Amino acid sequence: MTPPLHGLAESQLFSTLEQCDLVEAAARAVLERGPFPDDDALCAAVDSVILGLDDPTLTQALEAVPAPSVERGDPDAHAAALLAIRLYRDRFGYPFVSGVATPTAEELLMRVRIRLGNDPEPENRAAREHLRRHVRRHIQAAQDRVTAG
Repeated sequence: MTPPLHGLAESQLFSTLEQCDLVEAAARAVLERGPFPDDDALCAAVDSVILGLDDPTLTQALEAVPAPSVERGDPDAHAAALLAIRLYRDRFGYPFVSGVATPTAEELLMRVRIRLGNDPEPENRAAREHLRRHVRRHIQAAQDRVTAG
């Protein structure tokens, strides 16, 4: 049986964290906080590291996340969402990342438009939180794969 994530060898845990869209610097910072008594402590370290990233590393981390994509929705809404995502990057200097799945083009457009209205400092906090949610969603999936054996 595969050990829980916190029980993986350091190199395996590092690789797993990178596969969960955590950039190298952040994955190393998480490992520096180990060893972890359980996966909850590991996840708490991930959260703390993400929320404490300096701005250049945050931008690097956001760049590492695949761009949002949707398969459903109105073609005009899809085009508008893509434009809004470009405007978001122009305004804040990093890509739009959402920790919430967006099943339709209309929903993605709505989410980007809402966040475009933020001032830079609150949006920086929101971007960190959405990155945290995104990475945690991937960590949860990795944990589920481990426990499924």
